[in-house]
Amino acid sequence: MDIFVEKIVSRKKGPREYILSAMIIFISIIVVVMASLLLGPRGIVLLLTAGLIVGDWYLIGSFNVEYEYSITNGEIDIDKIINRRKRKKLITADCKDIEIMAKVSSKKFNESIATVPTQIKSVSSMDSPDVYFVMVNNGGKRSLIYFQPDEKIMKTLKASIPSKIFEE
Repeated sequence: MDIFVEKIVSRKKGPREYILSAMIIFISIIVVVMASLLLGPRGIVLLLTAGLIVGDWYLIGSFNVEYEYSITNGEIDIDKIINRRKRKKLITADCKDIEIMAKVSSKKFNESIATVPTQIKSVSSMDSPDVYFVMVNNGGKRSLIYFQPDEKIMKTLKASIPSKIFEE
């Protein structure tokens, strides 16, 4: 019997994204005003304005990020989805390669785990109370994954690797 479970988590926008969006719009307005003053009312200014609007829409849209977790027959995949149009695979690992899984707020999360060089933060916010960490040994390379599983994902992982999951 095939097992398939998935969840999508949207990353919350922070002050950084809002400031960058405002800067993008401000710079575009300055460019259009300067081009209008230098070139006058010409078709090139209209084309420039249209191009900047499309470019701004694309750049600001790239701040809309979602993470998709899926477990298929003992294999966990985490993908990053940018503005619902571009998908990037962050990691694929066999559940058997998981060394430990627990909440970030638990005693299992210590300095040796927190300093792993390869870290994947696929959460809505690191401040969320339901953030878990997973240490994976994927092809001899250790990776630390932060994610927010729901009940279905937890149940599926517990069935696959019950001794490696800690819920303290």
